[in-house]
Amino acid sequence: MPHLGKDVAAFVDGQLSPASMRAVELHLEDCEACRQAVRQQRLLKSRMRDVGHPEPPPHLVASLSTVPHASPGRSAWWSRLGVGFVLLGASMAVVAVAYVVGPVEDSTDEVTPPFDEFAAEYTAPGQRPSGSLTISAMAELDDYGWPCHARLGGGLERVAGRYGNDGETVTLVYSDGVDSLHLYEQSGSLDPRAVEGFDRRDLAQHPVWVREERPRVITWDSGGVIYTIVTELDDNRIGLAISDLPRPADRPDPVDRIGAGLSRMTTWMSASP
Repeated sequence: MPHLGKDVAAFVDGQLSPASMRAVELHLEDCEACRQAVRQQRLLKSRMRDVGHPEPPPHLVASLSTVPHASPGRSAWWSRLGVGFVLLGASMAVVAVAYVVGPVEDSTDEVTPPFDEFAAEYTAPGQRPSGSLTISAMAELDDYGWPCHARLGGGLERVAGRYGNDGETVTLVYSDGVDSLHLYEQSGSLDPRAVEGFDRRDLAQHPVWVREERPRVITWDSGGVIYTIVTELDDNRIGLAISDLPRPADRPDPVDRIGAGLSRMTTWMSASP
């Protein structure tokens, strides 16, 4: 059969007929180009998963139902002023509720990255995973939230990109011609048990976990992606490199929190009968 082309997304979503799914699976056994396209589609879709739709607190709908509905008719100025204060109070109540419900729980799965495999790959670079990434593929992944920067701070240039961990991990190799740094990116949030034996450190204002071995292993998560660096660079150069990568999310400021809350409230109310 020819290359999958536009059928990649349908195959990943399981929307092809059983016969077509089987034909594609057979094709993938012999076609590296289509295997790479499937890997990339799965990674892109993992960044666009819905975060779920939490139910509103029991008292929310009742509270919002008390917001007065002003009549458009004419009335005395003091009546209009009174209605204005009522509406202002109601608006403040809505904002207060939005602030309370604003934080969105992380829906990503907790993951234990294969740190030992990453370190072994770093020390034995001849053992490369299959599935090299093209420049255009890395650019598309970068657009969808998988940082595949051509350069990182500290004078490091990207020299290779590939899939690893059965297509679940984006692996990027950076070098200055002498020293190297491997960056691994995978979906999920970092399982706290995975970093037992690691030290909590701040590098370039990134709170990260560091395992001081040879090579060094540095890991953190941000926005549903786990980042792991394997290198023998010192703290200064590692800090320069990771300053170009997403840092763990800070506590949202009040405006962001209220905005998130209003979005969730709108979803709840539109879903109610």
